[in-house]
Amino acid sequence: MRILIYTTLCAAISAPLFAGLPDAVKSRFVVGDAVWREIPIRDDLQGQYDKCWQTAINSILESNFAIATMDKESGYIRTTENSGVVVLKGDWVYNVQVSIKFTYVPAAAGQQATVQKIRIQASGHLANISKGRLKEAFQGYDSVVLQNVFQDLQAKLGPR
Repeated sequence: MRILIYTTLCAAISAPLFAGLPDAVKSRFVVGDAVWREIPIRDDLQGQYDKCWQTAINSILESNFAIATMDKESGYIRTTENSGVVVLKGDWVYNVQVSIKFTYVPAAAGQQATVQKIRIQASGHLANISKGRLKEAFQGYDSVVLQNVFQDLQAKLGPR
């Protein structure tokens, strides 16, 4: 009962706050901390770190994101902020950035690294800027971009 009351109260308080968000992002932008989704790497690819790494890079590029930074040794890739995912009218600006992190066991001498899983995040920033001044700003994540990149990598690297 307490949870229901708390949830209802939070929804009632936050509804007016987010009511002014542009309709184009209401169904995809989740306000709050960006979440990570994980994909276990299928058995036949766990010993092929180079192939998994290149597959992740290709998926990002195919999703129309540009690579900002990548470090193969640490297993981390981050894109530049893409403002073309959803183009908003008026004073609103929306940017999405994808991050990917591999979890792997480093290679012993003469062997390849063993890839265990891949983690994906699609953080987003929404801002209302008028006459050069910030009126409103929200941080969160883009559920559509996250799901699309996740499904693409799941199909290519995940268990079958």
